[in-house]
Amino acid sequence: MDFRVGDLVRLVGLKRDPFSEDFNHHVGRVVTLPAANGRIGVSLHGAVWEEPEKPVSQYDPFSLDPQNLRRVMPPSTERTGRMCVLDSMGPTGIKRLLGESGWGLPDNVVELVVSQLQILSVQSDEVRVTNCSSGRDDFDISVVLNEHEDEWWISEPGSCPGGVGQEYLDFSFDAVRRISFVAMKIPPLPHGPLSVRDFHLLAGGSSEDPESWERASPVPLQTLDRADLQEFALVPPVEAQTIRLVCTRNADAASAEKEAEIPRRRRYLGSTGCIGLFQAPWTGED
Repeated sequence: MDFRVGDLVRLVGLKRDPFSEDFNHHVGRVVTLPAANGRIGVSLHGAVWEEPEKPVSQYDPFSLDPQNLRRVMPPSTERTGRMCVLDSMGPTGIKRLLGESGWGLPDNVVELVVSQLQILSVQSDEVRVTNCSSGRDDFDISVVLNEHEDEWWISEPGSCPGGVGQEYLDFSFDAVRRISFVAMKIPPLPHGPLSVRDFHLLAGGSSEDPESWERASPVPLQTLDRADLQEFALVPPVEAQTIRLVCTRNADAASAEKEAEIPRRRRYLGSTGCIGLFQAPWTGED
């Protein structure tokens, strides 16, 4: 696949150092084309959401093999840009099948069928936080939709013994929408031992029926130890009116598995039996 500077890409198929599985599904932009070694420069994050009053990136670009990159469509900023629902035929095909050249249905009936098979991308101002598994009640749960780093959601103490659990935030939209990107901002270590490291998404359920939720992302998606707004591509995109963001492991627990020195640091930090984040915005694609 040929890439161009400025292309929006997601990272895939990474398995070993220096780019472990933690990097998979993260989003970035191509900033340099293949050098003599055939690798492409990619600046992670800052591709879907721009952080106000901050540089586009405070981190150096990564040099990646093109086979670990996939081009993705940019997010939609239009409310009128309707798309076909997943796995459906396009409007032209439907009109040919059902209209005069096909089944002979009246135009108004065909247009109604087409309208029922189209969907809008989610827009930021229609996202609401409707529920959470637990919380310390430092702030209202709606703060995860703003950009303020002096507000956060943290689950209640003891909800994640050893930094592992199933704590969640529920989000809802005005109607069924297409969601193609999710992002998360966390404080990195050593300041953020409670920060979400592993998470995944469930879709289409309700708080009254725990069995109604269906998996809507790889398990797990993983944050990096970075302070920027970390962007993830959802492939295929999710079409739902409700999304549950399930946080399963915090940064301290993840670090304990990788570094021999972490047990001493964990004792110094004290209890890390909860999990939290600053921000979790959502958007769709063009």
